[in-house]
Amino acid sequence: MTTIVTLVASGLVLGYTWLLGTGCSGEPIRATVVAAPDVRESLSVLARQWEGEEPSLRGQCIAVDVQEKSSAEVATKLATTWNTVTDGARPHVWIPDSSVWVQMLEAGETGALMVPDQTPYLATSPTVIAMPVPMAEAMGWSADGGGDLELTWTRLLELAEDGDWSDFGNEEWGGITLGLSSPRDSTAGMHALLSLTDVDGNGDVVDEELANVIRLKQALSQNPVDTDTLLREMAEVQEDDLNGYVSAFPALERDVWRFNNYMKTGTKLAAVYPSDGSLDADHPIVVLENVEWTDQVYQEIGRQFTEYITGEAGEAELLGEGFRDGTRRTGGETLNDTEGLTPQIEESQRGPVQPSAVSNALAAWQALNRPANVLLALDTSESMGATVSYKGEELARLEVVRRELIDALDLFGSQANIGLWDYSTAVPYSGENDYTPLVNVGEFDDAQKALITDSLQQMSPGGGSALFDTAAAAYEALQNDFNEEPGAANLVVIISDGGNEDDNGGLTLADFEARIDELSQRESRTKQVSIVTIGFGGEVDEEALRGVAEASRGLFFPAEWNDQLKPQLLNALFNAV
Repeated sequence: MTTIVTLVASGLVLGYTWLLGTGCSGEPIRATVVAAPDVRESLSVLARQWEGEEPSLRGQCIAVDVQEKSSAEVATKLATTWNTVTDGARPHVWIPDSSVWVQMLEAGETGALMVPDQTPYLATSPTVIAMPVPMAEAMGWSADGGGDLELTWTRLLELAEDGDWSDFGNEEWGGITLGLSSPRDSTAGMHALLSLTDVDGNGDVVDEELANVIRLKQALSQNPVDTDTLLREMAEVQEDDLNGYVSAFPALERDVWRFNNYMKTGTKLAAVYPSDGSLDADHPIVVLENVEWTDQVYQEIGRQFTEYITGEAGEAELLGEGFRDGTRRTGGETLNDTEGLTPQIEESQRGPVQPSAVSNALAAWQALNRPANVLLALDTSESMGATVSYKGEELARLEVVRRELIDALDLFGSQANIGLWDYSTAVPYSGENDYTPLVNVGEFDDAQKALITDSLQQMSPGGGSALFDTAAAAYEALQNDFNEEPGAANLVVIISDGGNEDDNGGLTLADFEARIDELSQRESRTKQVSIVTIGFGGEVDEEALRGVAEASRGLFFPAEWNDQLKPQLLNALFNAV
């Protein structure tokens, strides 16, 4: 006691406080954590607990502020432009509900630099097939895990296409119907899309597998909605009147846990674990790097908070909220005691998917669901007659593009308007213009598809390439036939193996840029068209093709090899704007 008094009297209070190690000093430096909605509340609880323990960095107090934002939205905003006025503070730490959104960010060069090599996982929730319990039981599911139902993602799609409840002794329920939350915004929907397209489960989605996107769209009983809407509809289901309700839909296991514990009406849901495995909502913890709004201090705060929430305190909180631990095997008592769930999962977790698989599957999905005006302009100049090797055959470049383009047309839905031009300086195109409008932009129904397909079959190579004249005319034509529906894409897509080779004179690149600026000003910037250019082969004039695209706020996509053409078509058509 005497020593303490002496120290205080000697003015050494600060030194004494330091010796006791009683905590940090100063107003905390606060890092921003942007989290998926399903973990935001738990993370807020953990953030308060952590701050109460007075964490510090070189003696300075530190803390985190937890904000909530859709994982899909964050992935998009980080890859493009984050507006602090409308989007809130930029994240120093991002915790989406699934690694697929991180892979979506990593698909771009800028986004890939933001993600560290290691991203620990906070908690998991497997993707399941949610079904009203009586329907699941009719297929062989049992609450005690002893049933004989083995349902794969492929089998689910087959049942939704052709199945009927009379096959399971319940004809009064009608057909087997499938619901889906939008893959563009929903983790369960995105996981289902990837599981249904990546049939062999190797983490990649190849061209042949993209056909399942069309099957999925056609099999749905209703347009995609969000998971909460599907759950609200399930709350109206009564066991004695199941006809007219969705038979099955992808959901996270925690969604089923939440529904069965907190919904007071409707029949309970069964979580059916696909026997061919599922992707998990694994909640990776991404401490962002290489962005202007963070530095080593914020990164260290992020790492310290990560250590805390992945420790005992975090595990206890999240297990109590219906999640499993990072191994996906262990669930808390609240989950294990819930009807409709399996305490110990035997089915495998699917391995990580490649960023290209996410972008390809999502691009194909958007092709079927996004309103769009698309004017295709195909280079038919002499060089497109050069022979290349394609799937074991020697074919003209024009024939390769024709086949790939016809395949890609199958990805359009009826909400799209499609037209077709070709361009060349050769006869019979040597009149006033070096391009020919073959099919006017119109609703993509069976008749329109037949017109486009037939026109593609009639094309032949010859002459030079009037790229700049064609691009300017196509831009103006689409402005005059603009789709003003909110969210609609208005795209000119030019496919060429060269650049501008106009023997008849015509616009230069500078002339073209001036013309686009003039057309933009004419419409007071309310009808802005983007031109997307695809350079096919290894001899393209990238400067010309990129210049055309960038003058109209579009993008250039190289397809140096034949097997790159269709993926780049998908990117051009559905990911360009």
